Amino acid sequence: MAGLLELGKEELENRLREFDRAVTLLYPGRSFRLVLVGGGAMVLLGCLARSTADLDTLEVPRELVTLMGKYDISSRVTAYLDHFAYNLEDRLVALDLGTTAVECYAASLEDVVASKLYSDRETDAHDIRRPEVLEALDWERLAEVATDMQGSMMNERRYEQFLHHYTEYRKEHVPCDA
Repeated sequence: MAGLLELGKEELENRLREFDRAVTLLYPGRSFRLVLVGGGAMVLLGCLARSTADLDTLEVPRELVTLMGKYDISSRVTAYLDHFAYNLEDRLVALDLGTTAVECYAASLEDVVASKLYSDRETDAHDIRRPEVLEALDWERLAEVATDMQGSMMNERRYEQFLHHYTEYRKEHVPCDA
């Protein structure tokens, strides 16, 4: 499984269903939960029309970590928990994939955009400026998420940097805000 470079929405959904079947066989009668973030979550939400190399997950069931790697599901993003609002749970979007052992959720588009504003990666900056993302974005909800980000900050400097990126992003894409 691992190593595929181009995963679009259909491929990501199939990958998660295959992962679910493997989990069902390994852990009969158990249930787990994945919270997907990043570009993969945006693709699954139908808000980003590009492919991705993997799926990033915030909530990682310990016993599934090794198996996740075989399905290009990464848990590395847990190192960046401060890039997500503390109440992300309130805005999770259930992904109806027909899975049985693994409940799959995506962070809201606004939570993903906020996390990408925290990042200094060029790919993230480009993703959140794509027309399909800007069209789908709920700017009021994004403002709420930006405010909520203060509750998860690791330090004041990083949060101020995030606020600067957020303010510039709004100025760039919401002219009536200026």
